[in-house]
Amino acid sequence: MREISRYNSCTLGKLGSHTASDRTSETAGDIEIFDENNHLVEAVEIKHGQEITLQIVYRAKEKILKYNPGRYYIFASKDVKQSEAAQINEVINKIALEHGCQVIVNGIIPTIKYYLRLIMSITDFIELYSKLIELDTELQKIHKQKWNEILGRLMIDD
Repeated sequence: MREISRYNSCTLGKLGSHTASDRTSETAGDIEIFDENNHLVEAVEIKHGQEITLQIVYRAKEKILKYNPGRYYIFASKDVKQSEAAQINEVINKIALEHGCQVIVNGIIPTIKYYLRLIMSITDFIELYSKLIELDTELQKIHKQKWNEILGRLMIDD
């Protein structure tokens, strides 16, 4: 967060279980960012293997009303469900008008690509991220092996 001035005085909320249900986690999202007064600034919901559906946006709306973030991201490994795209945009616009919260929906990979451009040292990022993966007790051995395969491909591409 040190590289983007918007987050200078912010802290990252404690990351919860990767396997916890949204309904039992008691958080606004998978990732939460708080300001210096411990107010929720942003929440990020990550949906792996799913499209962004109207139901996901409605669940986000419930969390926005409960936790009051200024910005709410929904990132998914698949795109917005096209048959619901117009309705999803209507709900997002209504949330902005009625609540003031900006809801942003996007794919996980395009988002990572955007943000990686903002990082001054990709090497530092990869080292820190690798350490987090190594220490994470919930990740399975296969996840760690896959990360090592990605790292191997990155080293070859240099």
